[in-house]
Amino acid sequence: MDTHEILRHLANCHRQQGNPAGAIAYYQKSLKVQPSCAKTYRTFAQFWEQEKQEYQALICWTHALRLDPHWATLAEHLTLAKRWLRLGNLEQAQSCYHRACTLNPQSAAIHRQWGDWLMSQQRWTEAISAYQRSLDIDAEDFATLHQQAACFSRLGDRAAMVDIYLKSIPLNPDFAWYYYPLFWKSLKQENKVLAAIYQFQKTLKHTQNSLNLYINLGDALSLQNKKNEAILYYRQGIDLMYSESLTDGHFNQTLDFDAKDVVQTAPNFIILGAQKAGTSSLYAYLTEHPQILPPLRKELEFWSWKFYHGLDWYFAQFPKLPAGGPYQTGEACPNYFDFPDTPKRLASQGSQIKFIILLRNPVDRAISHYHHWRKIHQEEDSLELALQKNVQHLKPNSSYDSVPKNYLERGLYADHLRRWFSYFPREQFLIVQSEEFYGNPDQTLRQVYQFLGLPHHPLKAYPPYNQGHYPPGEAKTREFLAEFYAPYNRDLAALLGQKFWS
Repeated sequence: MDTHEILRHLANCHRQQGNPAGAIAYYQKSLKVQPSCAKTYRTFAQFWEQEKQEYQALICWTHALRLDPHWATLAEHLTLAKRWLRLGNLEQAQSCYHRACTLNPQSAAIHRQWGDWLMSQQRWTEAISAYQRSLDIDAEDFATLHQQAACFSRLGDRAAMVDIYLKSIPLNPDFAWYYYPLFWKSLKQENKVLAAIYQFQKTLKHTQNSLNLYINLGDALSLQNKKNEAILYYRQGIDLMYSESLTDGHFNQTLDFDAKDVVQTAPNFIILGAQKAGTSSLYAYLTEHPQILPPLRKELEFWSWKFYHGLDWYFAQFPKLPAGGPYQTGEACPNYFDFPDTPKRLASQGSQIKFIILLRNPVDRAISHYHHWRKIHQEEDSLELALQKNVQHLKPNSSYDSVPKNYLERGLYADHLRRWFSYFPREQFLIVQSEEFYGNPDQTLRQVYQFLGLPHHPLKAYPPYNQGHYPPGEAKTREFLAEFYAPYNRDLAALLGQKFWS
């Protein structure tokens, strides 16, 4: 046994005996005798992992892999890179990625993951190049194309972004483009709406069981003011949604009512918001009820951004229900809650709709809202800077165009509720605290069903939907938000006669 091996063996003995100082001393002596021994670095790294000293462990792992790169798997190289990123050491992370690329030059996944990291650092041009290397290996990867298009968008190259989006349509026929307003806006600006319609129609010939494809095609035709054609596709989507040919099994109701009993009516209920307060989860749970037949999609945005399409466009996206029957339908659109014209528009129709509102602690809601925009690459500022700008933009009668990224304004719940209460009686509203919903979804569902006049329908499980994972915010930032919202929360408590958040 060589000297360095004897020293490593002694280090391992001290490690097993619970003597970390002795283990460190002998590992260091072993490396001094034989500094190019990858095995010693690996065992030293394992020791540091055991001691929960991540930085020291990563140093040793990095030396070990540099000396013996083929020892580790591709996943281990990438894991090491991600750990360095988490510690903020970009140089080491980049070395790990480059080493992984050298070992696996034909792995599209490596280049894509490197592009994802560059994108997270807002290094748009470098990310585009990384994604292109991935696409040179796998040209039909939808996720990579989608990310590359987003980078072009951040650089202001709208034409390149639209071309990539159009190319990606047949690769993922069921993609919900209706959740990406930038896609539709850019199509219009680049005069490529007809190209999108062509791609959707071409794809539909080969993929007739895609519900989202009918919705996307209807939306594209709507953008061309071809409302009647759009309605035909929406109705075909509804027929597919409630037919047995839709294989995902989520909506198993069939619309087998007698035609003479069917009437076209407004929804029975609308979940108004607030945004990032649990509306996706609540809506998903409600659609599991056998007497609730949902529309084509959760958010129709008719009473806010798409009112100009007309009621026939709106109703085309709901199932036709028998008059006076046991079934109900409804949508969930979080931007209705704070959109200035929505209450007036609904009231003009003599609406008897029941409204459900989830209110989340505005501190948490604002932070979640910010991270949502970061995730979709629509926010570049730090949380602190973004909030400072929001405070400056909180002006009376400000344009609604500034609201989607004003994380503070959407948490002024009492202001929005007063607007709704000026058009509808209080008994048409069920207001639920989000934290209570998160803590006991079954009890909240029981309350909602009672409000809607439906029997309780408990679920076996209540998985969260559209849940984000993000840091809770620095204590100083949370303190600022709590102080900002304190008077507004007191106003809310006075308005509703109940206390919410301390």
